[in-house]
Amino acid sequence: MSKSSTVYRGKTGQWAFILHRVTGFLVFLFILLHIVDVSTLNDPSVYNAIHQLYGNIFLRLFEVGLLFALLYHALNGLRVIMIDLWPGVIKNEKALFQFMLALAVVLTLVGGYFIVKPFFVGVH
Repeated sequence: MSKSSTVYRGKTGQWAFILHRVTGFLVFLFILLHIVDVSTLNDPSVYNAIHQLYGNIFLRLFEVGLLFALLYHALNGLRVIMIDLWPGVIKNEKALFQFMLALAVVLTLVGGYFIVKPFFVGVH
């Protein structure tokens, strides 16, 4: 198979596909972590210790990354649905991907501000 015969050439559709799979896996890992977290409710000392750890600035930044993963995955899923339901949308796939990615970044910045805000105002 020659290089010119491959479908994947690093265009937006391929990057959207890869990012969708990666963010989906990250969201899945978060759900598993959340299940473990909630399972500690029976032991308040363990639960409180875990949540004190979550207040760490590094884990707050991780939460910002998780927020981006959730937003990207959801918005890209809507983009895929639009392409599936209205085949004509594929003509504007690159612009739709760029819009969706920009929206995910902007919403992440807004949400990220509130996630890390306690470290700026000294309450954490």
